[in-house]
Amino acid sequence: MLGVLVALQLLTAPVVDPFAFFSPTVVIARGDRQRLDGGQPIAQVIPGTGLEVAIFAAVPVNIDGDRLVAWMRRIEELKRSTYVLAIRRFSNPPRLDDLADLTLDDRELSAIQACRPAHCGLKLSAAEMAALQRVASPTRADWKAATEQRFREIVLARVDAYLADGRIGAYDDRAPAIRPAEEFARLVDHSPFLTTHLPDFAASLRRASAQRPPGVEVFLYWSKEHLANRPIVSVTEVNIIRSKTPGVPEALVAGKEIFSTHYVNASLSLTALLPGAAGGPNYLAYVNRSSVDMLSGPFAGLIRWVLQRRLRAEAANVLLGLQKRLERGDPPPQPAVVRFQSNLR
Repeated sequence: MLGVLVALQLLTAPVVDPFAFFSPTVVIARGDRQRLDGGQPIAQVIPGTGLEVAIFAAVPVNIDGDRLVAWMRRIEELKRSTYVLAIRRFSNPPRLDDLADLTLDDRELSAIQACRPAHCGLKLSAAEMAALQRVASPTRADWKAATEQRFREIVLARVDAYLADGRIGAYDDRAPAIRPAEEFARLVDHSPFLTTHLPDFAASLRRASAQRPPGVEVFLYWSKEHLANRPIVSVTEVNIIRSKTPGVPEALVAGKEIFSTHYVNASLSLTALLPGAAGGPNYLAYVNRSSVDMLSGPFAGLIRWVLQRRLRAEAANVLLGLQKRLERGDPPPQPAVVRFQSNLR
């Protein structure tokens, strides 16, 4: 009799959709849910307008929020791959020494020499272009080392300005100039699941980390990664929030890009640990919404189609790799000094 009562309770219990948090932006079709139930990852393109492109991916995972957060704190280990040429967390407060491993390739150095407002191969402000060119003269025997050092100083100045009052400098590499803060605000506005379920957190993402709500863990890191046949230097702010509220991820990690040398005007990434049904796996979900400068001009439609197709093909595999790394166990202990750089340059 007891077994019958338990069975009836299970049959009449409400079915909880672990992906309801992402509604209405993301809709999980029956076929996708079947693939997830079979242990497979899924990926889908999220409609975007203008310069925006967005992707969603998910995979079942046998970890909890503590494991996800532990690995996120060791971002340099979590992101380690052949595509990541260098990476390091910033100290608190950030120091120039944090950028000691940041180098520029000859292609980037040459682009700096030819840089001018509205025509620059790197995303920089007009003032930053001028500062770099003052030391980038080939008549100087040490111009390459001097240019790299000035570039590190510029990256640190951007980080300090952001932490001071939320400022993100303009990109004057093309006309009209790009205002990354405005682009990022639009990305947040176009993520209604975030503004609906976590309005305070969503609003705080527009501001500097010093103004985050209580309980939000924040740190910044820089990386040099190989993408689309060239190295990209970027700075990202990581925001970690935990929750026990039904319908909200157990752990949610938001990545806010505050600087990028190529392609990306602004980017918002969300990695979530979603509780599954009792006795079943949890789910790791990933959303990225970015404003990219490639989606302009007469071939914008074709570029969007190619980019979205590539993102969808790669997102599931990337998430599978992340699943395996997370499920192997806790991250390695934090060393006294965190420094990783590949032999590639």
